[in-house]
Amino acid sequence: MFPSLQVCVIVSVCLTCLLPQCVHCSGCKNPPPAKNFTNSRYYGLWYEIGKIQTAGGAFFEKDCVCTTIDVKPLSNSDVRGDASVLNSCRKKTPQGTFLNATGKLSDESPAGKWKEGFAWFAPKVDYTIIALDEDYAVEYDCGTTLGFTNYCIHILSRKPTQSPEVTQKLLTFAESLGLNTENLKYVQTLQTGCW
Repeated sequence: MFPSLQVCVIVSVCLTCLLPQCVHCSGCKNPPPAKNFTNSRYYGLWYEIGKIQTAGGAFFEKDCVCTTIDVKPLSNSDVRGDASVLNSCRKKTPQGTFLNATGKLSDESPAGKWKEGFAWFAPKVDYTIIALDEDYAVEYDCGTTLGFTNYCIHILSRKPTQSPEVTQKLLTFAESLGLNTENLKYVQTLQTGCW
C-alpha cells in the first residue's frame, strides 16, 4: 500500500471505532448555562459523581474511577474567560494507573458556555455548565463529527460523595432539557477508597 493510503485506512478504522454506531444521530442540544453562573464559582476541584456518556465521549473515561476535574483560569481570563480543565482518574481501581488529559475552555459566550479542545487536530466540542451551586455542578459537552454526535452529562460535586436525592434532582433536570438524546443509562463513578 502507498503510505498515504495506509494513513487513510488507519484513520478510517480509528474513526469507526471511536464514534458511536448510530443510525439516527440527533445532533447536539444547545441548553442555556446556569442562570447563577460565574467563572469564580466554577473554578477549583470537582469530583465526578456519575455520568451519562456516548461511546465516543467515553473513549478516555471508559475505565476511569476516582475521577476529578480541576478548573483553573488561564492568564487574561478575566477578559476572555479562558480556563484549563485537568481531567484525572485511576484506571479500573483506586490503585490503578493514573490517567489525565488537560482540555482548554475558550471562546466563552455567554458566561458558562465555551468551546473545549484537547489538541490542535481534534474538533472542539460545546461545553456548558447547566447547573451550578456551591456544592454541585452539571456539565454537558457535545460535538458532532462526520455526522456522528457524542455527548456527556457529568454530575459533579465539591466532595467525593453526594446525597442520592441531589444526584437524582440533577439528573432529572438534565433529562428535562432533552440532553440524553440516545436514552443512555446513568453510570455512577466509583469514589470509594480513592481519597
